[in-house]
Amino acid sequence: MNAQTGSFDTHRRAFLAGSVAGAASLLPVSAQAAVRHAPFDRAAYDRYIASMNRGDLRFADYYADDIAFVMDIRGKAAVLAFYDRQRPYIRETLKVLFFCADDKGAAAQVHSEVRCIKDCDDITLFGRALKAGERQTIRGCLLYSLDAQGKIIAISGPPPEILTPWRLEAI
Repeated sequence: MNAQTGSFDTHRRAFLAGSVAGAASLLPVSAQAAVRHAPFDRAAYDRYIASMNRGDLRFADYYADDIAFVMDIRGKAAVLAFYDRQRPYIRETLKVLFFCADDKGAAAQVHSEVRCIKDCDDITLFGRALKAGERQTIRGCLLYSLDAQGKIIAISGPPPEILTPWRLEAI
């Protein structure tokens, strides 16, 4: 093309710009869907844990509707029902010891203190009756699988290590 007008360069730049912009539309739908809008990174995990520690049920906003939760609990509604049953009796505080993540999942090691705040005779909740003032500490490794939107689709892991079994302490 004419070097003085630069029309070749102009057309070439327009072609390349259109090619790059249009390249995403040529990707398979599955590849386009894999783009995450909100990563489940350390900052997001810290917000998730903070909401759990406050007893704020918005922690479930991090879950996919059909989450496969530990203890064979299935679905966000069932997870919320599980915590709703426990909430009048215990307060759990989680401290993150380790966290790592990529676009498909995350792993965390947490230290958990579970404190009974009200007598509970329902042995189905904790495996035995609890008295107000009892406390247990555990360390657990949690494995999180993420869906294409970065929501937790599954939580699994080995059984937690009991550091301090249930024992009565002053409230």
